[in-house]
Amino acid sequence: MTDELHPRDAGGSSDTDNSPPSSTTGTSERHPTLYYDDGNVVLSGYTQDGELQYFRVHKSILSRYSPVLADMFSIPPLLVKGSRTQIAESYDGVVYVQMPDSAEELTSFLTMFYDPLGTAYKRFDPNTPVLVLGALKLAMKYECDALRHRLISSLEADWPQTLAQWDARRAEAVILRSEHSLQLTGKVDGLYLDDRLPEPASAIRIASDYGIPSLLPAAFYTLALLSTDADWDECRANPGKHLRFGARTARWRLLDKRDLMRLVHGQKLLAAHTRAIGTDVFGLRCQRGVKGCQKARSDCWKYFQENAPNSMDDPLDILHDCMRLDTLFSDLPCAACTSDIIVMAEKKRRELWRSLPAVFNLQ
Repeated sequence: MTDELHPRDAGGSSDTDNSPPSSTTGTSERHPTLYYDDGNVVLSGYTQDGELQYFRVHKSILSRYSPVLADMFSIPPLLVKGSRTQIAESYDGVVYVQMPDSAEELTSFLTMFYDPLGTAYKRFDPNTPVLVLGALKLAMKYECDALRHRLISSLEADWPQTLAQWDARRAEAVILRSEHSLQLTGKVDGLYLDDRLPEPASAIRIASDYGIPSLLPAAFYTLALLSTDADWDECRANPGKHLRFGARTARWRLLDKRDLMRLVHGQKLLAAHTRAIGTDVFGLRCQRGVKGCQKARSDCWKYFQENAPNSMDDPLDILHDCMRLDTLFSDLPCAACTSDIIVMAEKKRRELWRSLPAVFNLQ
């Protein structure tokens, strides 16, 4: 790996050479924020537009967290032939290294070293997986274990690993949705609801590609509740049509065939779980033989089927409502039956959550 990173000839013949390397085929520029006057090494990478971008940073900071980069920086710089001090591979008076990574990846990666509080990535930001992708890729490539763990923790904070965490996120989403529903534009602080909640397809992509299985159950479950017509890019091309009314979208183009097969498999099993609620939770007989309990149970289930169409694809949500029947209905089964329904709903809910890896073929 260090051979890949061996400094290339920057084309400069003196310590103060500020000209771009002779190998540059397009234009070049210094990064607007990651170019520090007191930095002692300049790294560069090509942007998607073919421009060479320069980053002036500090060897000591990068070396502290990356043994690979530390080894690279320990190699003495090449000197101009016949000189004992003049660096042959320099830019702006310091050692220069043209990296094999893109400028976008370097920006994501280097930002992490100069943003110790993690302010670059906001909680619930749907763009976080896209923004941290380059940093995570290079953190693994250059063996920055502490940085990799920090990035994974940031991603995991948006995707629950426990049912209690899922419920907490759900409660927050309900509050956010109510805030947006009160606005004629559908926006709060210039953002639609979809801009304030994690986006599942990008989370699935980064989790699958970089070995973060903890994200997948919640991300797949969230994606299973969305329509394939609700595309991230298409909805933003015409936001008033969908986003204004609180639509949730996904970056469907990021999914591969395996992801889609897992999704279809999971949706079928979730539908089966929903159907089973009618028999497993509401289909049991009253143990005390109270007249009218059976009809009351049947009426409760009928209510869910007829009046909660948006949640019928979400068995976790239906079971959650089953646990609070007294807030939804006035004509309840007897106290014993109501208690049985609540206990059974809670049990089925826990079982469903634990089974999500199997539901989506993640095991």
